[in-house]
Amino acid sequence: MIFLIALLEAILFVFFFKNAIRKHPAVFYVLSVAVIGFIVCYTKLNLYQVFPEWTYLYIISVFYRGAFSTALFVIVMYIGALNPKGKIVRALMPIRGYLSIIACLITLAHSFAYGIYYIAAIFKTPEELDLRQILALVLTVPLFLIMIVLMVTSFKAVRKKMKPRVWKNVQRLSYPWFAILYVYLMVLLIPGMLESLNPASGVEMLYQVNYVLSVLVYTVVFGVYLFLRIRKYKKIS
Repeated sequence: MIFLIALLEAILFVFFFKNAIRKHPAVFYVLSVAVIGFIVCYTKLNLYQVFPEWTYLYIISVFYRGAFSTALFVIVMYIGALNPKGKIVRALMPIRGYLSIIACLITLAHSFAYGIYYIAAIFKTPEELDLRQILALVLTVPLFLIMIVLMVTSFKAVRKKMKPRVWKNVQRLSYPWFAILYVYLMVLLIPGMLESLNPASGVEMLYQVNYVLSVLVYTVVFGVYLFLRIRKYKKIS
């Protein structure tokens, strides 16, 4: 499953580069933009014909399909939901904003890669879009707009110019954003899962398991976050 691969890679990325990110965040912003450029070139130039197959499964697909950035967002959200006195949280809290910006920038790679196709389809062949794709596109609008606001206000230069209370209220947009992201993922996954589980579909067992596992893993990850967030809110209040 791509998300599990991406989550493991995101955890390793944060673990090995947390100090470098804290000292030189701009370097990682540039690298994130470079990822955007490479993914766009990869899709436009059909570079999957050049690179080995494993590079797509373990590297390209986690960026192209937005799994790596989603995994980074999960880490960012969990940092805010866990005990602030915990060792891991204390180590990662100083780079939480940086990780959020990196995740937002890499998400643009996903948006551009898929946007090239879907934006063209909206104007040229809208009749080819099914209900799932239309709903996903509708959800993409608030996801994208909120993400841009959160990314811009995460930069220290912008944050310093804002009143603390205003900044905090703006950052709370991350909660509905995370909820919309879950709905977006389910809109994409559940129809495919139900279709694959239909005996008449002829879908291989491997793909059936992948769909079911994807829905379960995302539900557990987002559900546990909701539980932790509510528990923390009750303790504070």
